[in-house]
Amino acid sequence: MSDKHESVASVDEHDNKEQILDYSSTTKENSEKNSNFDSSFSLPTLEKSPDVKPYDLSVKHRFIPERLTALEIINERFARQFRIGLFNRLRRNTDVIASPIEPLTFKEFSELSSATHLNLVHLNPLRGTSLFSFSPELVFIIVDSLFGGDGHSTQIETEGREFTHTEQQIIKKVLELALVIYQKSWVDVYAIETEYVRSEIQSKFTNITNSPDDIVLTSNFKVEVGNSKATFCVCIPYSMVEPIKELLIKPPIEQQTYQDDKVWMSSLTSGIKQSAVELVVNFATIHTTVAKLLALKTNDVLMIEKPTDLDVTVGGVPIVTGHYGKTNKQYAIQVEQVINPVLEQLNEGVFND
Repeated sequence: MSDKHESVASVDEHDNKEQILDYSSTTKENSEKNSNFDSSFSLPTLEKSPDVKPYDLSVKHRFIPERLTALEIINERFARQFRIGLFNRLRRNTDVIASPIEPLTFKEFSELSSATHLNLVHLNPLRGTSLFSFSPELVFIIVDSLFGGDGHSTQIETEGREFTHTEQQIIKKVLELALVIYQKSWVDVYAIETEYVRSEIQSKFTNITNSPDDIVLTSNFKVEVGNSKATFCVCIPYSMVEPIKELLIKPPIEQQTYQDDKVWMSSLTSGIKQSAVELVVNFATIHTTVAKLLALKTNDVLMIEKPTDLDVTVGGVPIVTGHYGKTNKQYAIQVEQVINPVLEQLNEGVFND
């Protein structure tokens, strides 16, 4: 009996060993397949490009969603009037061309304006400070023209050099002219008052923005005096004009006074009164059928009744009512009632003569 149990136990152990061997072989095959799959498939590796720059969501970047149409019109007006002002001062052929508004960070603007004469100006009541930037070439052209030259700017080393007292006085005169014209250019959009604060040579001493990454709106103007060319720039922080952004998106509407409306209304009323019209009097109306109308022949008589009241119309619109009769051997209509309120208003003088 014990031999029989031992044989059965040995058989079970043999079967278990075979199952374990089958499982281990299957596991080995699966691992080999997975390793082959892993070797054939590999995720792409991202290599760091030298052109990739980090993007900080907490910083306002130079994207401005709307086009500031009114500010572009202001720049165009300023360019035209500034050209006339420079011509009156220099007595030379002068041209000023406004370039499109370019949004930059203040750090980028500082790098571009490292060798310019910067003037800090308040645009009251807007909060903040703007910059009026003169290039050294423009200063030298104006100085040369005022002292009898041909406006040619010589190649003078300007890096780190301060302007002389004479040059600073000329810059001040030109800046005063520019501020007066720039203030007038804003009249139809938003009333501002320009106020000169101080002048600086280096932009790092201006501090017109809270951060170097804040957006500024740069308006560049190309100035040509004779054959010489120079640049002039107006820099306004975007946070300064953001409260009146809605006024700058739409072009300014020309203001019309009440006196202009009164003159226009008087001219329109006078023109209407001189217009020629045709009065039509419907003497009789006969109601009939199509069959009777088709049966009409020559010498047929249509019976009508003499009306007592007649309507006088202009273009199908009733104007007055009256009685039919004769006067001075002519047929006539005697007006009994004016039924058009427009004529009543004209007779009462509501519209200006």
